[in-house]
Amino acid sequence: MKSYHKLLLTLSLFICSVASFAQQLPPHLDSLMKAGLKLSDAGKFAEAIANYDEVLKAAPDNMGVLYEKGFTLSVSGKNDDAVPLFEKVIAIAKMPQAYAALANIYDVKGDFDKATKYYTEGIAVSPRDRNLWFNLAVSYTRQKKYTQAEQAATESIKIDRRHAGSHHIYAVACYLQGKNAQALLGFSNFLMLGPPPRQAAPDCMFIKAILHANPDPKADAMAKLQQETIAQAVTSSTAGKTNLTATDSLTMQLTAAYKAIKTQEDQYGSPFFSKYFGNFFGDIAATDYMDVYTRFVSVSLSPQENLAWLKAHPDNIKAFNTWLNTEKRQTE
Repeated sequence: MKSYHKLLLTLSLFICSVASFAQQLPPHLDSLMKAGLKLSDAGKFAEAIANYDEVLKAAPDNMGVLYEKGFTLSVSGKNDDAVPLFEKVIAIAKMPQAYAALANIYDVKGDFDKATKYYTEGIAVSPRDRNLWFNLAVSYTRQKKYTQAEQAATESIKIDRRHAGSHHIYAVACYLQGKNAQALLGFSNFLMLGPPPRQAAPDCMFIKAILHANPDPKADAMAKLQQETIAQAVTSSTAGKTNLTATDSLTMQLTAAYKAIKTQEDQYGSPFFSKYFGNFFGDIAATDYMDVYTRFVSVSLSPQENLAWLKAHPDNIKAFNTWLNTEKRQTE
């Protein structure tokens, strides 16, 4: 596990521009604001800030402009100058994005107490803000508070099931606790969402590592149960079978692991995991689509072979997609 720790923690916090939240401005100020946004997007930060300052002379409490100036200062490396602007936005409007931006600054500084404070205050104001939950999960992982990271990532997934980053950080947090079954399904779900190859390749390697991991005798009872479940399923899946291709072997191993996890999902103490992950992947394993599924999620391992196979089997893909569209997943 230690050999993966550094790579796993190459995680990115996320802040965003919120121009759409700006209060109504007179036409000439609105033009200045929009020009500032374009300058900022082009990396012309000093010019963008000059535009924002002109707008703020006439509208000093406009939360959108204040935020955008703070955002531009932050992305240009002037975090200390951005802090009072985000604080003012919070005081005026309690904007969730401002809480996230301020927390991110303290995260980067390594002041995790303040970072956590602003993330949780923002969540109290806007409990359905996925960005706050996701960034909190990343922050907790950096702090090596993996249980809290898992919980925050869970809330993020409940809000936005299509957010790949939330599935990834959930998998990372579980993996670093030794919860290999939860990590396996988290990484699997991340890959199903179709991340770019540079993001998919490391997660495919984590899946392979989980499938072939020896149970850790020092792991706690929960982690040991999950590790032993996968190890036993993988060993039995290919026992006595010869001349298997790498993809065939992976398909059999995943199928066996998913089925075994589903039989024990309720022992993991997480109704969310059981309903959202365990049921779903157990159901996939019981279909005739595991060959399509495995080729898709492991494209980065053998791109030429897998892409050629998928291209040659459009009907299989169509049938699998039909099944996915009718399979209902619950989070609670």
